[in-house]
Amino acid sequence: MQIYSADNPPAPRTTVLEAWSENNVPVTDGSERQLGKDAFLTLLLTQLQNQDPFNPMEDTEMTAQLAQYSQLEQLTNLNTNVTNMAGYIQAQNQFQTLSLIGKDVSAQSNLLSLTGGEVDTKASLEVGETCKIQLFVTDASGNQVRMYDWGMTEAGTYEFVWDGKDSNGAKLPDGAYQFQVTATNVAGEAMTDGIVPTINGRVSSVSFDENGQPIVHIGHVQIGLGQVMEILQNQAAGTGDSAGDVG
Repeated sequence: MQIYSADNPPAPRTTVLEAWSENNVPVTDGSERQLGKDAFLTLLLTQLQNQDPFNPMEDTEMTAQLAQYSQLEQLTNLNTNVTNMAGYIQAQNQFQTLSLIGKDVSAQSNLLSLTGGEVDTKASLEVGETCKIQLFVTDASGNQVRMYDWGMTEAGTYEFVWDGKDSNGAKLPDGAYQFQVTATNVAGEAMTDGIVPTINGRVSSVSFDENGQPIVHIGHVQIGLGQVMEILQNQAAGTGDSAGDVG
């Protein structure tokens, strides 16, 4: 420790500290405000070591602080156990999802898969009211490759059959496609709801995204597990009326 005399005061600071402004306020994640059990114990021991011997800490105060430390340790252990349990449950759910491979599923989606010139997914539409319907098949880039005009269609469930060809009858390359629906009710107004597209197909594989959520693969189609509505054991998918290419 440097001791200065009145005749030899310390030299003034030559480096000016930068003042905080709205542009350079230190940013933290808040962790410096969190008191862990180790820091709590260190603080308690330091307090005991530096207490006034003529005015030592009361037994009740000591007991209260030890009780706080015990509660903090229990909460820390509980948080660790909950985190471990969540990881175990997620791993278990992922493992169970693998049982879908090889099974037929029905999912709410408008995606179509084309493999080897054959459509891997069977599509259907649930129509809520009588309306005029047109369907457009588009490729992965959003380009229209086929148009279907169903005309005035009554309420019901209809199978949508696509042969994997474009409007000129040429076979399209393998990949994922989608069908888009436009509908007009009997009053001539465009409909924004009332039509639910679904697809049926056999699960070829299962993957997981960066958050560990399952992704179900049906050919070239990828859908979230939450979109799956029904699981079938190797059964033919899709029933009901069908509509072909009339446009």
